Amino acid sequence: MLLTIDAGNTRTKWAVFNQAGNIVNNGACDNNALSSTDFSALKFERVTVSNVAGEQHAALLAEKLAPYTATVCWIKATSEVCGVSNQYTLDLGADRWAALIAAWHLKHVPCVVVNAGTAVTIDALSIEQNSVNHQAVFIGGLILPGLNLMQQSLGLATAQLPKFNAVTDSAEYLTADIFAKNTADAIYSGALHAITGAIALMAHELHCQCKQLPFILLSGGNAPVIYQQLIEQNLVVQMAQQVIIVDNLVLQGLFLLDNFKLGDSNLNHSNLGNSNLDHSNLDHLNLDHLNQSDMQ
Repeated sequence: MLLTIDAGNTRTKWAVFNQAGNIVNNGACDNNALSSTDFSALKFERVTVSNVAGEQHAALLAEKLAPYTATVCWIKATSEVCGVSNQYTLDLGADRWAALIAAWHLKHVPCVVVNAGTAVTIDALSIEQNSVNHQAVFIGGLILPGLNLMQQSLGLATAQLPKFNAVTDSAEYLTADIFAKNTADAIYSGALHAITGAIALMAHELHCQCKQLPFILLSGGNAPVIYQQLIEQNLVVQMAQQVIIVDNLVLQGLFLLDNFKLGDSNLNHSNLGNSNLDHSNLDHLNLDHLNQSDMQ
């Protein structure tokens, strides 16, 4: 059994996978509540971690995992792994790297991979030209403040704009009308259109480069509202059927990385990116179990 942990900027998510790749247990907590989180009810022999929450959070995770005999692998981005090569610098966040790997093994076509949390990352996954083995290449991406963070920043940096309230300034109470009639709606609509506009532009540019309609894979807490806006505003008209929400995309990528690691006994836990390694050990995996919400 494998415990995967995705420690993001605000929340830490985890899932236990069985050998077939099915999630048998999962949970999440705010980062500031991790110290009181109990993993003792979980059964696992190995742990694979993506952490972008800083060294202090990593130290707390290590402390929480220390009582267990499980082998712990901390993921870092590398130049190539699992059939995906990386043109980005190696300071790429481990969560983005894991999500890209999961996206490729889910679709095997060009994808725009969006993680919508505290920050929004919009990454382009293309197909490597002249690739004999039909490999993917991460050609780059964007980082934006998340939907809530954009609204918060305006309230903090201006004198007259209202301070963001996570309860009242949410999609449930505000509208994304481009012709907003009040300040709260104008701020919310501006933030949402900034994100969806960037996604639509990335999808257009990837389509032009690949000559193939890409999938747009959305993950993270704000994925549903972004999906709704993309579809309702016809921002990706040609690709409407290609837009899907995929739950636990980072955790699925961590599962794939662990499978790749197990397929090569010489693979160093601190470096999962040896481009000379064989990817065929992943071919047996059935990714139909991926928990995805196609909200067409």
